[in-house]
This record gives sequence, structure tokens and C-alpha cells, in this order.
Amino acid sequence: MNKINNIYLIILLSFLIKIFAIFYVGDERIMNEWSYIIHNYNFSGILGYNVVISEFDALPMYAKENDTVLPTAFMPPLYFFYIYILQSLSFEIFDLSKLLIFSQIILSSISIFYLHKILIELGNSKYSNIFTALYAFFPINIYASTQVSSITLQLFLLIFFLYFLIKIFKKPAIKNLIIFSIFSSLLILARGEFIIFFILTLCYLFIFFKFDFKSFLISIFITLFLISPYLYRNYKVFDEIVLTKSLGYNLLKGNYKEFKEEGNPGIIETDFKISSLGIKTDKYFEINLDNFYKEKALDYIKTNPLEFTKNYFRKIIAFLFFDINSTYPGYYNFIHIIPKLILSILSLFGLIEMFNKKGFTQFVALYYTFNVLFFSIFFILPRYSLIILPIQIILSINGGKFLLRKINN
Repeated sequence: MNKINNIYLIILLSFLIKIFAIFYVGDERIMNEWSYIIHNYNFSGILGYNVVISEFDALPMYAKENDTVLPTAFMPPLYFFYIYILQSLSFEIFDLSKLLIFSQIILSSISIFYLHKILIELGNSKYSNIFTALYAFFPINIYASTQVSSITLQLFLLIFFLYFLIKIFKKPAIKNLIIFSIFSSLLILARGEFIIFFILTLCYLFIFFKFDFKSFLISIFITLFLISPYLYRNYKVFDEIVLTKSLGYNLLKGNYKEFKEEGNPGIIETDFKISSLGIKTDKYFEINLDNFYKEKALDYIKTNPLEFTKNYFRKIIAFLFFDINSTYPGYYNFIHIIPKLILSILSLFGLIEMFNKKGFTQFVALYYTFNVLFFSIFFILPRYSLIILPIQIILSINGGKFLLRKINN
């Protein structure tokens, strides 16, 4: 009973702290990409980010009367759908940004509860409350839930993905497989690169866990079926089957001159002024612009392979520990950096401990490793460490137990 009461107390305190944090660090309005996309959709009915300036120039901006909005596939669509649904439910009575942030705090509270259930499922009941509290009160996690950002939604979906994946490892029932596939499809719509991790997950189940081929196909079919409307939309608009179209920009942002671990978009805008590129501002504008960025990034990598390799490992260090060159405000605040370092070190010990244990724990170790190796190809933002926070919590419990055994021996 005490353990049950403790988890609810953790959730309640976390909820109250996040509500309190809104008044100090919370976003007061929807900003950046999402504000443009929401405004332009409401204005024109087109899911668009860029607005035409001239025949060879377009910029992210709020469309006005007689403006032409270009269709976008720059951002994964799920957070847009989430905001749009909340906008419809607000009935223009409630402030949309406050409603959005409050809903994220609710999602974050549910995430805490189900992360606790995951830790119990993994046989970590003795330490479950401590590490659940670490997740619940992790400073950047509290901060993120008060921002207009898809990261809280991603964490919510990832925790449910992991929860039902454990269920499949323990009992591959059709119900668990269907729910797992639903959360997989939502994660793909929330972060396009997750389709790679979804396929790797199924391959791991199939190769190492005797996951039957029928279940493999069922999961793929359900997931593809649920993301297919958006894939069809993009094929109809762009004549390409594409989920998002930002690979070239992200690759160039993290692999170009004047290197920064967190990426350097300013140098792209300086060196490649859009109006001078000769890319026509038709419906293929984003596709062609991203292809241009991809070519430039690959040219730079091919020309500077040693520099790319050196920078790649610098980004891995920044992801695993911290970015020594970060320009983000408050990044080096001890409230943020000390918990991050402690969790990162414990995660490494957990990684060593869990790699040799087949099953869910080994999968978690591989998932963590692939995330670090994949994102380091591009660039490392502070929020990227939050994407793998639930994974780090699982790794850290095992890392902590590993260290305790060594100390006691």
C-alpha cells in the first residue's frame, strides 16, 4: 500500500511543480514552426510552413490575404494534429497555448505512472520509486512539459511503446501486438526517424526472440495502415512517398564548416540564401530545397572525411554526457547538468550490464546505442537527451545495482 501511495505522491508533486513552473518558464504562446503551420492551415486550409515571396524565394511566415502558402512535409505531423484537435476543443474560449501546456502536463503525469509500471514489470520494485522520482523531477523534463514542443507527447508515446513491448516479450498475444503497433505508428508520425527504430525492434523480436513471421507482418500492416493517410497526402502533393522531408537540412546543419555539436543553421542561411538558389517556389519547393541541402552536406562529408569522423565522435560525447560548447541559455546550470551527468554515468554502467542479457533489457541497451549513433550523424540538441530519458532510467537502475554489487564485493 505504501508503494502505491508513494507513486501517487510522486505524480501529484510532479504535477504541482509543473503547474508552478508554467508561471516562470512556460511558453505564453505557440511559437516557431508550429505557430506558422497552425496559422497557415487556419488561414488557407493548406498544411504549410513557407509562404511565397517571389518566383524563387519563400520563407516561413504568417500568410496574409493573397499570399500563396506552400505545402509542407518539413515537420512530423502528429503534434500539429494534436494542437489542431485542442484548438477545436477550446471553442475559442480557452487560451490555446495554456490548454496545450496543461494537456502536456497531464500526459507527463500518465507517463510517470506507466514508467513506474515498466520498472515493476522488470523486477525493480525495490528501486522503482526512487528512479520514477528521478524521471518525474528531472529538471529538463519538468521544463519541457511547459513548452510548446512535441517532446512531452513523444515521451508519452515512447513509454507506452516500451510498456506494450514488455508485454509482447512476456506474452505475444494479439491484443498486445495491436496496441504496440498503434503506438509505433503514432511515434512514427511524431518523429519520422522512428520508423527505423520500429523496423529494428521487429527485427530484434524476429531474430532473437522467435517472433513468428505472422506477428511480424501483422505489426507492419497495422502500422503502415495507420500512417498511410499521411503518406498518401504527401504522395498526392509531392509525387513522392515521404513522411518528412528535412533530412538534407538536418544533415547539413550538423556537418558543415564552423562546426557546432548543436548544429549551425546560421551558416546555412548565410552561405545558401534561398532567393539565389534558383529553386522555383512551386509545390515541390521544400522537396527540391532539401535535396539541394542533402547534396551540399554529402559533398562536404566526402571532401572532409576526417573532419566528419572527428566531429561525429564529438557529437557522441555531447549526447552521452554534455555539450562543452552549448550556446543554449541555462544549459550549464548545475540543476540541469549534475542530474544529467549522474544519469549518463549510471546509464553507461547499465549498458555494460544489460548488453549480455537477451530479452527486453538487451533490447533497451541496443535501442540506446542506436539512438546515440544515429542522432550523432546529424547534430545534438539538449532535448535529444530527453528523448531517451525513459531508456536511461531503465539503464540506470541496472547500472546502480551493478555498482552496488561491485562495492559490496
